[in-house]
Amino acid sequence: MRFDAQDIVLDTTRGNVGRITAINGDCLVLTRPHHPPWDALTSWCMPATLTERQRLENQEQDQREAAA
Repeated sequence: MRFDAQDIVLDTTRGNVGRITAINGDCLVLTRPHHPPWDALTSWCMPATLTERQRLENQEQDQREAAA
C-alpha cells in the first residue's frame, strides 16, 4: 500500500494510530501527541478509520491549544 506524508494510519503491530511525518522507502515514521515517534513498516500499516482519524486530529488540536 502507498502512503503519503501526513496520512493518518493504524500500525497493526502496536495497535496505535499515528500521523506519518517521514517516509524512508518501506519505513514510516509515525507520531501521535504525548508519545515519542516510532518506526513502522508500510506492510504493518493500514489506513485509519474515520473515527480513528478524528480521534487523533482532536488530540493534535488539544496539544496545539495547550502549547498556545
